[in-house]
Amino acid sequence: MSRRTHLSVLTALCAASLLAAGCGATTDRPQGQNGGGGGGGGACTPGEVSNVPDPKPLAVAAPSDSALAGMVPAKVKADGKIIIATDASYAPNEYTLEGSDEIIGMDVDMGKAIGKVLGVEVQFVNASFDGILAGLNAGRYELGMSSFTDTKEREQTVDFVTYLEAGTSTMVRKCNPKGIKSITDLCGKAVGAENGTTQLDQLTKPEVEGSVVKACSAAGKEPPKGQGFPKQTDVNAALQANRIDAYLADTPVVNYAVKKTGNAFEKVGKDTDAAPYGIGIPKAAGTMKEAVQGAVQKLISDGGYQDILDNWGVTGGIEESKINGAIY
Repeated sequence: MSRRTHLSVLTALCAASLLAAGCGATTDRPQGQNGGGGGGGGACTPGEVSNVPDPKPLAVAAPSDSALAGMVPAKVKADGKIIIATDASYAPNEYTLEGSDEIIGMDVDMGKAIGKVLGVEVQFVNASFDGILAGLNAGRYELGMSSFTDTKEREQTVDFVTYLEAGTSTMVRKCNPKGIKSITDLCGKAVGAENGTTQLDQLTKPEVEGSVVKACSAAGKEPPKGQGFPKQTDVNAALQANRIDAYLADTPVVNYAVKKTGNAFEKVGKDTDAAPYGIGIPKAAGTMKEAVQGAVQKLISDGGYQDILDNWGVTGGIEESKINGAIY
């Protein structure tokens, strides 16, 4: 995040934890407009729900490394487990299935594998995305794994260990009724993103990297009407209900949403602003960041890392994990 269950009928899918908004899409394009993202071709109709099953959590073999385990501060190990905060509304990275409180996803499997390498049990807890970093510094959590983009601004308050690279993608309703093809097509339109994400900053601030506000200004157009929502599920619901014209989210999340809805939503334009994901760690956690970085690197070297990405259909794997590896 730069930040982010299904049954055989549309109504049931509409209640799913992530994709409550991804079903039953209708076509709102002007009369005579063809589909295919506003291009030519035949009339566009929403896709059928694909009923693609969710991947099963994957527990990789990850032997404990005594040297790395020794770098975990005693106060972190005091209760025998590492508390990891996540906002479980961002499939396939972290989410819950309908009717379940169990948090699953790529980040969860990665966090549990890191715990194995460090010889410590991990426990994921659900938290509001925009409160996780503050919660780290307040001592409520020991790590934060919630598709955080590692940025220089965030590095001022917490340390990060990088473990993936992800860009930003644009989602619209199937048939692209507003004809959105590029960043400047978002100018003047209602565009959503989850609160606390770099995408919401891009929609509301001219000074940030990849700012849509700045791009619209340069093109002589009105800025987008950026709207923040508490959870990614809320963003999806707003798009489905026509309260927004598009939304921005991390590429893995947009790709997964399209796959799960059978193209009731549609990804448009190019992926932009690729940047590293980081595991958030309190500044006062001593050698915890070195321990986590070493564990991620060991998983990369041993192959368990790639197994986890493949299981969840996530691309953007890295070869080297870094401490505070922000590029902007």
